[in-house]
Amino acid sequence: MRRYKALWALVLALLMVGGLIYGASLLREARGNVPAGETSAAAETAAPAYLMPEPLEQAAKRMRAGYHYKQLTPGERTAYRAIYEALPAWPGAVDVSGLDSDGMSRVFQALTLDQPLLFQISSTHYKTRTVNDTEVTGFLPEYRMEPAEYQRQLEALYAVCRSYLQTSGGDDYLAELALHDQLVRECNYTEDISLAENNTAYGALVKRQAACEGYSKAMLLLLELRGIEAGIVTGDANNAAGVSGGHAWNKVKINGNWYHLDATWDDPVSETGSNSISHAYFNLTDDEIGQSHELSDPGVSCTATADNYFKREGLEFTRLERADETVLAQRMTEALSRGGNCLEFRCSSGQALQQAQEYLFDPSSQRVYRIIALANSSAENAFKTDMVYHAELTELRVIRVFPVKK
Repeated sequence: MRRYKALWALVLALLMVGGLIYGASLLREARGNVPAGETSAAAETAAPAYLMPEPLEQAAKRMRAGYHYKQLTPGERTAYRAIYEALPAWPGAVDVSGLDSDGMSRVFQALTLDQPLLFQISSTHYKTRTVNDTEVTGFLPEYRMEPAEYQRQLEALYAVCRSYLQTSGGDDYLAELALHDQLVRECNYTEDISLAENNTAYGALVKRQAACEGYSKAMLLLLELRGIEAGIVTGDANNAAGVSGGHAWNKVKINGNWYHLDATWDDPVSETGSNSISHAYFNLTDDEIGQSHELSDPGVSCTATADNYFKREGLEFTRLERADETVLAQRMTEALSRGGNCLEFRCSSGQALQQAQEYLFDPSSQRVYRIIALANSSAENAFKTDMVYHAELTELRVIRVFPVKK
């Protein structure tokens, strides 16, 4: 294979540039006669061309201009498109005029956050020089793999995406929920960001291990392929111990409204290693996510609540009553049937949270065991009725109940 390496790299480059032999444009650029530094109306709603093979061609055509692309200046958008269009040929440098190194840094960050397929690039640097009396800045990408290996990884990634998309039917909310749950179920969280693969969609979807950046890029890729507009948000977040650190999550447009979605934090790391899928960070408002995440993103605001997980699923309570126990028992059984081990619901206020805690866990009543007994009636007595664990996300008013299997 090694003696064919150069020929294979050339073939790959031709396929990726031509687009007519192997695939169709993932993002179709619609340009007219537009002066340099400006963009046409069509270009504002479409990002640069990239390729994807046949099985996902139709989904690929729905890809939009990147979330961060839309926040760039006209000159930066021109650079973004020029670089993106050049990358399939694996250039050593891409010259861009009218931008200094700071502008180029913003462009590269936008490309990195918008385009989860650009995982062949490890880093970049810039060099400014004068060409024909015009100052240009060279974008100098550093590649972390050869073209043949990149193509192999792309094909593996496409195959996994295809399997995800086959299970994501229904409206935007149901599709988002299916994609989220499958990712959380199959990907294992790691704090090791030194391994580049852990920060990619390939790592999350193919290798099934990722840090927060990998989770967010995987969600972005899956959502956009499903035709759901999304973006990646970066900032700081405070963990359960109150320690702040860099973090990445998503914004997603569901049924016309924008929400925050943090798949990483919906994939809790348990001491037992049990498969516990959470929806505490599924479609939150700015105010809700702001309880633990720093909101430095200048993009769209998130104020809607209609497609929050707990509201859509009928799992937000103002006051727990006896009649609600049947609903909670049913949801406990459903979680078990999906391989989970957690009943999760939200309270409408701090006062409602306190009432729910007392209702379920007060030592004199322990009504939570009554709910477990109801669940056992349709779950073949799967749970113990004298042992249960629970946890509260106080800032989000979420209660999580973990029945113990027999």
